[in-house]
Amino acid sequence: MIKHEQKFLEWIEKNKIGSSDQNATALKSLKSVSILIGDNLSEKNLFDEKCIENISKKLRGLRSEKSILNHQFALRQYVRMIEDLKKQIVLK
Repeated sequence: MIKHEQKFLEWIEKNKIGSSDQNATALKSLKSVSILIGDNLSEKNLFDEKCIENISKKLRGLRSEKSILNHQFALRQYVRMIEDLKKQIVLK
């Protein structure tokens, strides 16, 4: 499961991260990662680069390095969204 799934889709579209196909692929990538590591993705376990490194370690042996790099792109976008959401909360 991906917490803030709808917000993630809205955020990547709003910030023009990629085409609609690329955005859908990013969401699929996050869902795949969640299944592979056996854990939900949320702001509690995916909030900075260290979290991305820890998740990537769990993926090694399960996916190719190229696939992991693709997953890391989606993970980084999620982290950026979480950072933006936190800023919005602070500013309110």
